[in-house]
Formats: sequence, structure tokens, C-alpha cells
Amino acid sequence: MAADNESAKLTCPCCQATLVVDRETLKILYASENRVKAGGASFEQSLQDLREREKQKDGRFQQAVEEEKARKALLGKKFQELRKEAEETPTERPLRPFDLD
Repeated sequence: MAADNESAKLTCPCCQATLVVDRETLKILYASENRVKAGGASFEQSLQDLREREKQKDGRFQQAVEEEKARKALLGKKFQELRKEAEETPTERPLRPFDLD
């Protein structure tokens, strides 16, 4: 068990940083960050992954553009059909309430 005048060493559960706290004043004496060692993927691999993600984004964008063009064409066709139908059918005046008297 630590003595009452010793500082307490705490580890953050989120970022794994280490805090050293004075037990008497409850002030933080110092903090050290948990630094992940460099390594993992090489620069070339990271660059290749970045380029692949860019291609995927471009592909999704082109797909969205094509879908929008198709949607506009469909709406244009629907509009023309409804316009043709409106021109072919005779328009009748709706009954007004005072016409029924």
C-alpha cells in the first residue's frame, strides 16, 4: 500500500495517458501521453490505400451522377405524358356552390 504522502499514478481508460497526482493537494504533477509507436503500414502501402479510397469515392460520385441523370429523364418523360394527357382530355369547369342553387 502506498504511503499517504506519495503521489498517485493514474491511467486514463480512454487514451491510456498517465497522470501523476499529488495526494495532499490533489493537483496534477505531470501527465504523459500514450504514444503509439510508428510502424504498421509502410508509406507506399498507405499511399496505395489512399489512392484506392479516392477511386472508390470517384466511382460512387459517377454512379450518383448517372442515377441523377436517369431520374431527371424519367421525370421529364412523366411530365410529357401528363402534359399530353391533359391536352387530350377536355377540361370541364368544376361546379361552383352557387351554381347548384
